[in-house]
Amino acid sequence: MTLHISREYYVLFTVLTALSSTHGGDISTFSAPPEGYEWFESTDGVGSFLKPDGWFVTEESSGNTKALFITRENIEADGGYLTGMSVNQINDFSKTYSGEPSQYAVFAAAELASTGEVLLQDVVTCDAYDMNILRVKLSSSDIIIHYIIIGMDSTDQVYILMFEAPESLWEQNEQYGEQILGLFILG
Repeated sequence: MTLHISREYYVLFTVLTALSSTHGGDISTFSAPPEGYEWFESTDGVGSFLKPDGWFVTEESSGNTKALFITRENIEADGGYLTGMSVNQINDFSKTYSGEPSQYAVFAAAELASTGEVLLQDVVTCDAYDMNILRVKLSSSDIIIHYIIIGMDSTDQVYILMFEAPESLWEQNEQYGEQILGLFILG
């Protein structure tokens, strides 16, 4: 079994993203979470994501970047994590970087592909933006990271979503990655 983002989930993601802008990202207007999960709505405006029961949430902000972590381990107690999802929302992209957010997303995917063995790479296209999807087994460690990189030119934002786990724990945790990265609301 491999973690993948199907075109059906992408269409659902696109609808949820569009609706979040008209409903203020209010997760109460969307479907109930799958059993064993609950919706978590970021207090920093990063978005709404499925959180497995018993997992931990941490939010951080630095300059134009906001970050959200949903992890199996408690980052605050352990000082880091092995298994979990992180989202980086880069706002006002053009004030810090040159080029369009969509161009950066393609560049970032290419750069991340050079960090190890590429296990999956795809681009899912819609009218407003593309999702650059990439899974890499890092050369420097036994970590596998599944990335979704989205550059939104219309809002001048870049989102980098990552689900990661050690290779030895990947099979037992990929079901969480499928759920978390399969249904989310940005912004």
